[in-house]
Amino acid sequence: MTIDLIQKLELAGDHYTLGRQHGGQVRHLRAHILAGLKNRLDSLAKLPLDLQPFLAEMAGLWWEINRPTVKLLQGMAETLDFEWEPFFRYTLASYLADRAFVPTASQGCTVWAAGDSITRSGEPMLVKNRDYRLDHLNLQCLAQVRPSEGYGYTCVTSAGSPGVFSSGMNETGLAVADTHVSSKNMGPGLARYSAMMEVLERYNNVPCAVDFLRQVPHTGDGTIVLLDAWGEMAVFEAGHGSQGIVRPDNGFVVSTNHYVTSGLRHEWIDHSKGELRGNTQGRYQRIYDGLASNGGKVDLPWAQQLMSSHGTPMDAICRHPEVDPQSVTISTVIYLPKERLIYLANGQPCQNKLTDWKVG
Repeated sequence: MTIDLIQKLELAGDHYTLGRQHGGQVRHLRAHILAGLKNRLDSLAKLPLDLQPFLAEMAGLWWEINRPTVKLLQGMAETLDFEWEPFFRYTLASYLADRAFVPTASQGCTVWAAGDSITRSGEPMLVKNRDYRLDHLNLQCLAQVRPSEGYGYTCVTSAGSPGVFSSGMNETGLAVADTHVSSKNMGPGLARYSAMMEVLERYNNVPCAVDFLRQVPHTGDGTIVLLDAWGEMAVFEAGHGSQGIVRPDNGFVVSTNHYVTSGLRHEWIDHSKGELRGNTQGRYQRIYDGLASNGGKVDLPWAQQLMSSHGTPMDAICRHPEVDPQSVTISTVIYLPKERLIYLANGQPCQNKLTDWKVG
């Protein structure tokens, strides 16, 4: 699965305009977006649960507290000629499936951040393997965004998807990346892609970003890892009724697809089956052990090698379709906040080289 090119988006303006520009620049991918949309909606239609009340509660709340994302979606829908209701349902598909307690193993991801105390150059870094549905490989984009108000940022996202739909870094060096966690602690709130967009537009450091995340409601199905140019880092565990904060341990933080803080660890649901059950803990431990035992050696080649590593289904960091066709590594991204640099391998990192991009 060697991939050389990635769709690049140049977006500027208010959120409605950003959405229209996004839609216009990915219109040639409309058939691929529609195929992904149909797959998700077909899966939702099979659920033994009426999802309309959940959609209604989200729509009402978003008009009050999440209007930037709504405006983005409106701009995209108009430019791509999508009907509003199915498009809105599609963007909330993982939340709706989680509310129905249906496995959504296709949303995995492995993320870690390392501070200057353990990196070779003294440069902090945030690293993510994006594990997702294969139908998003052809939709993957690198977007350079200049909002009318707030900081500009660059993010890894998907064509036809709103906000920061995986990870990103703003012009001040604040970087964010998310992971999905199947949870019992669910309710109406900000999706992670909305929360991360708000963080990148508003803040330049981790403490202020965490304060914001603590004050807003969340859907409750994931984590957000944050790192800034000063080396401050944290994992924000975004439950709906409660939140948790993971501070660095020996100069690093790690997040996969389960909660680890005392208030949320029992809210996690392990939907993995067979030999994959427990792989989130396996990946977590492999990253943790690698960072803990390699202080002063962590650099770009080391990070790419770690994120390219295989092994057993329980701890493979680079994930392949023959192991789990619904959760495949479709990119690796490394953010260097001090230098405002992004290194991106589009596709599996074991087969694709890193390309660098400048932010700001």
